[in-house]
Amino acid sequence: MDVSYNIDMNPMLIQAVIWMMLALILYTWAVFSGRSQGLHRKHLIIFGAGLICDFLGTYQMNLISIAYGKPPAWHSILGIASLSGMAFHFLLALIASGTNRAEAANLVFHRVSISIYSCWLLAFIGGAVAGMMRMTRIF
Repeated sequence: MDVSYNIDMNPMLIQAVIWMMLALILYTWAVFSGRSQGLHRKHLIIFGAGLICDFLGTYQMNLISIAYGKPPAWHSILGIASLSGMAFHFLLALIASGTNRAEAANLVFHRVSISIYSCWLLAFIGGAVAGMMRMTRIF
């Protein structure tokens, strides 16, 4: 079956993809800019916005999976773990920026930052690949 890429595609999928792409952009900017410049309030705001976009995209994807079939189990587990990891990462960023020992907290934050971001990125890429392999069932 030929799948055309036009605006008449499933609106739930379009919304979910937009939320997840925004999460990717915001997380990437916050993590790498925060590493190079040090953790500032603007990084917390961008990171928090990324977390909200990630949650909304994950929620949309869950609605799609309920409507069109179950996603691969590995992706569900990885996705929940990654969203939880990013929520933990955000809390760690809040703690790092709000403590009197900001340098020590910043050091811990930056140590785990790339690891958590990498895990989230694997879930993002894995979900994109799994979704593309099942596209003809959604449209």
